[in-house]
Amino acid sequence: MSGVDGLLARGRAWTYGMWPAAVALAAVLVFEAVLLRFEGYRAMAAVAPSLLTCLIAVVAVRKPVAAAMAAAGSVLLTTWWSGLLDTYSMAYFSPLSPAETLACLIITALVVRQRPGEQAAVSVAVMVAAAIHASVTRDLNGYWYLGEPGDVFPTAMLLVLAIGAGLYFRARDKDRERSIQVAVSTAQQEERIALARELHDVVAHHVTGIVVQAQAARTVADTDPLAAHRLLPGIERSGSEALTAMRRLVGTLREQGTGVGSAEVATTDLDADVRAAVAQAREVGTPVELTVDLPRPVPPEVARSVLRLVQESLTNVQKHARDATSVVVELSTSDDHVRLRVHDDGTGLPGEPVGGSGGYGLIGMRERVELLGGLFSAGPTGVRGWQVLAELPVKGSAR
Repeated sequence: MSGVDGLLARGRAWTYGMWPAAVALAAVLVFEAVLLRFEGYRAMAAVAPSLLTCLIAVVAVRKPVAAAMAAAGSVLLTTWWSGLLDTYSMAYFSPLSPAETLACLIITALVVRQRPGEQAAVSVAVMVAAAIHASVTRDLNGYWYLGEPGDVFPTAMLLVLAIGAGLYFRARDKDRERSIQVAVSTAQQEERIALARELHDVVAHHVTGIVVQAQAARTVADTDPLAAHRLLPGIERSGSEALTAMRRLVGTLREQGTGVGSAEVATTDLDADVRAAVAQAREVGTPVELTVDLPRPVPPEVARSVLRLVQESLTNVQKHARDATSVVVELSTSDDHVRLRVHDDGTGLPGEPVGGSGGYGLIGMRERVELLGGLFSAGPTGVRGWQVLAELPVKGSAR
């Protein structure tokens, strides 16, 4: 059954957003079949290859240029086939059948929308050439004639409308891409501001320790010089830790960015913070299973980012994982990395914006992990389920 589900999923990916075109083509094909039923089976068999042209139009959204070439070949096949059967073709709006005409118009709009001008022009020209060949080769039985302006003008208008529709949607796509780029940039900037605030918290913690130890050394320096000397290693260690944390986080802010963001509230105990985040998710009904294996402490600047990833991942589960019965959160450390895995078995809507409705949570997570020198991946695991994987270094500095 899983193989069938996988095949259906691939089919939906190839025809995504094309169901209105599929319905229209099916309706036109039924209309043709009803009319040709009175002309005999030979006439119906003559337009059978046009089914291939309609199928090509339905899957053209993924590779419109290849679809245009395939559609032209299918039109030539139909022309040859109708000549072989020695029967006429039904042609009302162009030298092609109504279904072929609609399919070629759909492909024209798609190729103009998605591909550069030169490729679109060549693709449309190839289909027009196949249609012209059909006009002089097929027996149109007086339905359509290339030399009649009354016939050619409507055909030209349909072609212009298809090209205009493609140009219109192409302009809309560009506007949407610009909006997405602005939103992505904003999400990245907000993540950097959040890291900057975490830098303040982490470094302030270490510097406070240095100040306290230095004040203690100063107090006892006159009465007990050896005690003051014993405090120096602690000051040196705190300073080194502060420099390491600052080097790691400041490296993430080398590119300019402005925005408004807020760091998540965190303590110095990553285990407790993650358990608290999971408990909050369970309170709203998310079935979370947690596995934590942290045999060694995690640097504060990394721990805060891990907590943020857990919170964002669980938020995305609540927003997008429909009918989820199991959510697994696994957190562990190795000698050099801390590894996070969040997996659910829910289903989501195709084409849904990442990070939630109007949000860009996945982009923010990827930005945070990569700026800290780690690895990040997120995506579906198969027919059902979504998985987030992240690995962050616990030693060394960010790239």
